[in-house]
Amino acid sequence: MGTLSAPAAGSAAPTRISGTQSRAVAAGTRVTAAVSEQPRSYTEAQVAELTARKQQKDNHTANLGKQGPEPRHGALGPEMAVPGGISTATASVLRNSAIPASGLSGGASFASNTQEPSTDANGGNIFQVGNWYATRSTNNGATWNFLDPFTLFGSGFCCDQVTQYDAATGRQFWLLQYNNRLVLANASAAGAGAFTGWCFWNIDATWFGLAAGTTLDYNDITITNNFVAISTNFFPATGPQGSAVVRLPKFPMSTCSGFSYNFLNRTDSFTFKLVPGSTDTLLWGSNWGQTNGSSFRIYSWAENSGTYFFWDRTVAAYSFYTRNSGQNCGSTDGVVRNWCQFGDSRTLGAYRASGILGFSFNARQDGSHPFPYTRIVWFNESTKAYIGAGDQWGSWGAIQYMSMAPNNSGRVGTTFAWGGGTGTTHYYPGAAVNNSPANAIDTSPNYYLWGSGNTCTSTGGLYRWGDYLTVRTYKANPSQWVAAAYAMTGGHCGAAGAYAEPHNVLFS
Repeated sequence: MGTLSAPAAGSAAPTRISGTQSRAVAAGTRVTAAVSEQPRSYTEAQVAELTARKQQKDNHTANLGKQGPEPRHGALGPEMAVPGGISTATASVLRNSAIPASGLSGGASFASNTQEPSTDANGGNIFQVGNWYATRSTNNGATWNFLDPFTLFGSGFCCDQVTQYDAATGRQFWLLQYNNRLVLANASAAGAGAFTGWCFWNIDATWFGLAAGTTLDYNDITITNNFVAISTNFFPATGPQGSAVVRLPKFPMSTCSGFSYNFLNRTDSFTFKLVPGSTDTLLWGSNWGQTNGSSFRIYSWAENSGTYFFWDRTVAAYSFYTRNSGQNCGSTDGVVRNWCQFGDSRTLGAYRASGILGFSFNARQDGSHPFPYTRIVWFNESTKAYIGAGDQWGSWGAIQYMSMAPNNSGRVGTTFAWGGGTGTTHYYPGAAVNNSPANAIDTSPNYYLWGSGNTCTSTGGLYRWGDYLTVRTYKANPSQWVAAAYAMTGGHCGAAGAYAEPHNVLFS
């Protein structure tokens, strides 16, 4: 199990902010999605268009906060088991569905090699999206067919997509990135016609109280008792960068009706990670904007209030990294390339369970961690006091891009990417799942997906794995989880027959 660090000091009193604002919008637009056996085959011109939009989005970098001190402590807990070196894993994979080789094996003509997948499910009806596809299964992953995000909600589709199912309304919510806006859509997740009749809204920067034309990027979604919350990072043409949240009422949205909503934005935090498991209070956190590498900020916004609060906490120091700042996820001999070169230490995972708030983020290698690893920090949900931290790390390779979700018994399901290798051992990046207590880390993940080649380069020629993976609590059996991840198969990126194969897994 992961070992907690000693609690660090933090201000007991929160900061109260009464600056949320409210606006009203009209009813949404209804569209019906065509469903096909094969995904859209993009032309060379369309691939170039999508790639250019994605690279333009990827050019944005943040300069918030100051760099904290390098860690002066050992690893906070024992390392993870070596892949393949154990006979049993804590997490049991109940179903592993490749989205199918027959559909996406065309590589860049169907999908990007930087997948960034997201998923959720209403029992056997599963919806999964990624760069640049959308797919559904109505038979628990046995077969899949496809929707076309390139045309379904108008022109300008770019890349990032996230999705979440809401059991209270029976609707699948789907958030998509466009070159000048976001789209939030929802559809019924029931029956053979699941995920076909969509209602959607175009969301531009003004929805977040920002100037028209402000670029939005790296979007997240979580659903509380009464709201769909969306967070985004913003990059104005001039002026400070930051992050913002809109809180949209889910019940009128589920009937495609008009509604009023609230929003807030801040220029002293970057990348808000919304907390799965939020109910009557929306919770989120950020580790970027104050002292990067030794501080964390927790936010709280009750559903019945226009006021929100935040708490600044000091946490055990770690090596916070930004794009191409010395992190190296490759093998020690360089055969496995540095697949996290384009990444950074923004908060990627979160949960609320058993009175604990947990958050995860990437950290750079240091004297106690030979490869980049994942740091998890824990806080008391009631007081927001810092409890401690744990590390998911290995002497054999890197563990990065962790996503987290709680189940109904207070345990936390995670999915993450892994890879590296020492000596003559080479682990091309793949995916794993884990099942841990709310305040600790189990050291025997299930490395269910192994890569067979190196990832691609992105903007500036940097190797890139993507910005996120996704795990959700499985609503049909809340003791389980559904997760989306991927790995290169058929060889290195760019080789004939090589492509990024997305997977959808159910695990406990």
